[in-house]
Amino acid sequence: MSDPKRLSHRIRHLDNSLSRHQPAALNSPSPAEIESLFRLMLREMGPTGWWPADTIFEIMVGAVLVQNTAFTNVERSLACLKEAEAFSPDAIATMRSADLQGLIRPSGFYRNKARALQSLAQWYRQQFDCEPTNALGVPDEELRHELLGLFGIGGETADVLMLYVFDRRSFVADAYARRLFAFLGCKLPAGYPAFHKALAPVVLATGLSTAQLQEFHGLIDEFGKAYRDDAAKAESFIAGRWQTGRPSPMRTKTGTESPGNRPFLSRANIHE
Repeated sequence: MSDPKRLSHRIRHLDNSLSRHQPAALNSPSPAEIESLFRLMLREMGPTGWWPADTIFEIMVGAVLVQNTAFTNVERSLACLKEAEAFSPDAIATMRSADLQGLIRPSGFYRNKARALQSLAQWYRQQFDCEPTNALGVPDEELRHELLGLFGIGGETADVLMLYVFDRRSFVADAYARRLFAFLGCKLPAGYPAFHKALAPVVLATGLSTAQLQEFHGLIDEFGKAYRDDAAKAESFIAGRWQTGRPSPMRTKTGTESPGNRPFLSRANIHE
């Protein structure tokens, strides 16, 4: 029989151990700050028109192919699919896997991506008859859960599909977003699932429409491509437009405080 005192000591030890390993308190932007950031980026950069595609299904294919590669490689694969007249859910769902792999080889990881594309195309045909509006009755959480259940569809791809294919208010917490918010002085969890869980509710609490959230993702990614590191971001139009009270550990090469040390965007600095 267990000694009650020894058991109580073990429980206290476990509690202390867990408390030491709890993550630090998060420093998340407010919905108002998110809206200000969006409006500033839109004014300074102009509309991006994201996602770049001619059809809804091209968005779906591109969202899979862009995993772990540059979009220029995706464009080469898309061109191969179009040239082979294999650019439809029916064609991809029924194509020999080896043939599909050959067409999308420029995007890399072509075996897994071919399997993912065929799984997605089959699901899209069977569930919604290749028509996004047929999913209108499916709640957001359920639709995202279904997407995550498909082979090769992770959180980022699922959120892209939710936002651009099914026109659901979603936030794509990709690497560009994580780098931007880290630069802005926000202490948020690392990795897609944790970052998304922490920030998506804040983004969705804004008044931004689905179309604006689509544009927001495009702006974040285009900004990330133009300003690839913190030194470049510190010279960007975003730098210096902060309000006090949100410290950041970022320093310049000279050791002085950089604009990234200034906290998040002030609504007073944004002309809406």
